[in-house]
Amino acid sequence: MQIGRIVIIAVACVTVAAAQDKITVPLTNPAQPATVKASMISGSIRVTAGSGRDVVVSSSDAESARRPARDRDVAPPGMTRIGGRPGLDIEEDHNVVTISAGSMTSRGADLTIEVPANTNLQLRTINGSAIDVTGVNGDLEIENSNGSINLTNVSGSVVAHTLNGGVTVSMDRITGNKPMSFTSMNGKVDVTLPADTKARLRLKSDNGSIFSDFDVKLEPDLNKPVVEDRRSQNGKYKISVDKAVTGTINGGGPEYTFQTMNGNILIHKK
Repeated sequence: MQIGRIVIIAVACVTVAAAQDKITVPLTNPAQPATVKASMISGSIRVTAGSGRDVVVSSSDAESARRPARDRDVAPPGMTRIGGRPGLDIEEDHNVVTISAGSMTSRGADLTIEVPANTNLQLRTINGSAIDVTGVNGDLEIENSNGSINLTNVSGSVVAHTLNGGVTVSMDRITGNKPMSFTSMNGKVDVTLPADTKARLRLKSDNGSIFSDFDVKLEPDLNKPVVEDRRSQNGKYKISVDKAVTGTINGGGPEYTFQTMNGNILIHKK
């Protein structure tokens, strides 16, 4: 399979030169679901479900255009800047496509990926804009450090976490009996689930409110106060009570975690 990977990367390089940064990555077995892993230091990621059997990747340096110009970006009098393109490394191995940003990540890049509808995703960006996913069916693991997460009309299972930004998810179908998680440090968590979803909900907002139009059956408060007594060491006596509440919808099922420190939590019935 090593030879196959080398051929794919070589073809991808030719495609970049001829087709404005659009790279077509053929899968080893198009009849089987794919897994796409994309990791960025600076930039946004957008994934959409296409009708084809390949993974199609395109990138641009548009993110840097949305930032204040730096001295090294300003053209001297009488000269124009000749733009480069964000570097990318792409590898396909047995239907696993791994995408990592190359040498221009400090400038910021926008990554757009078209995938077959049945694709598992592992997406991560640190300093960029949003991560957007539309129409994909699979196990979705999404992490954004400084930006929002928006998943629209997705199916399967979701683990979505951001430090600074909102989490907005709309699920058409839930497949498998897997736990899911929707969390933010600073931002609203807004999730729409199918009306027949069976789950046990763990809900926590430190500085916000929790709303739902599901009939949530709250469980008895099982969070006992945690006592910390350090007075024998000239310390303090401290009692902590967790603000999390738990409840079930449609009789219960796998545990779904909804959590934010600063923001509201909204759980909609589709």
